[in-house]
Amino acid sequence: MEHLARALAPRSRIYHLMAEGMSFKITVTLRASRVEKWIRAIKRDFLDAAPIKCVGLDCEFTDPREGNQSAAVLQLSVATENLVFQICWADEVPQLLKDFLQDKTIRFCGAAIDKDVEMLSPYGIDVDSTFSPAL
Repeated sequence: MEHLARALAPRSRIYHLMAEGMSFKITVTLRASRVEKWIRAIKRDFLDAAPIKCVGLDCEFTDPREGNQSAAVLQLSVATENLVFQICWADEVPQLLKDFLQDKTIRFCGAAIDKDVEMLSPYGIDVDSTFSPAL
């Protein structure tokens, strides 16, 4: 039997999802450079001209049974653009991401966002302007 080498999974993928008549673009990545590209594009295309700047933020966490829990995935959403940054496997956490999340002119929104912000702090990320709606 011949052994076939498998190609490594790509470090970034872009998906286009059509749901209920709407189109979403989802960028999934481990690469800091792809995160920087996403931030520059959404700032240019959506946030720079917006009178009210709002970005959805969510984190998924590592398994608490395996030791200290931390953020594994950071998810950001603006309009139809979504970023899924697999932060715990990333090559690095870009300074542009840290600066973006500290921008006081942008409101970062999410359910139970305080826990998400707490889990991002070990990566040197501080989120200064958050909003969590009362449920």
